[in-house]
Amino acid sequence: MKKIVVFLGAPGAGKGTAAAAVAARTGARHVSTGAMLRDAVARGTPAGLEAKSFMDAGALVPDEVLYRMVSELLAAAPDGSTLFFDGFPRNSAQAEKLGELAAAAAATVDAAVMLDVSEATLVERLGGRRTCPKCGAGYHVKSLPPKVEGVCDKCGAALVTRADDRPETIANRLAVYERSTAPVVGFYERAGLLKRIDASGPADAVAALVEAAL
Repeated sequence: MKKIVVFLGAPGAGKGTAAAAVAARTGARHVSTGAMLRDAVARGTPAGLEAKSFMDAGALVPDEVLYRMVSELLAAAPDGSTLFFDGFPRNSAQAEKLGELAAAAAATVDAAVMLDVSEATLVERLGGRRTCPKCGAGYHVKSLPPKVEGVCDKCGAALVTRADDRPETIANRLAVYERSTAPVVGFYERAGLLKRIDASGPADAVAALVEAAL
């Protein structure tokens, strides 16, 4: 049987960082739907082109695009594996659909990890993120700055601010989260699968709390 752990939290809560760190320690697979979508946009796939306008505005990507990718991932995952989902599901309907997709692929949703962070911290984290458009490396002006300001350590390309991390988009992203994604917390809480984590501390401390909870 394949196992799924869902990582929940507002944009900037650190879902991807925590999921990647714990996956590296435990041998689980980190499934970042956001990264998959950005890769599809960069490669100009049909799904990527369809998703681009939504991502640039900080809005949700159409469900059917996500369902196709998730279904393929679950079908290809080996039996006995554990997958950490980061960025999906984003609403109650998607949470129900994940259960259906899991059942069809001989998998179960075992836990949902909720990373709790204040809104002020979220805005600071999102506004400070920088990305390398060439190699994909990520940085933060405060917590993970490059050696040379504005320049990628790995390939020397000029760093950029992602469209969905610009000030005019951050407020919309948080509003979309509160309206559509926050109810997923209640969905998994009612199912007895929710595990709340204080994610306001350093990344390594948060990862340790997540690993202990699982």
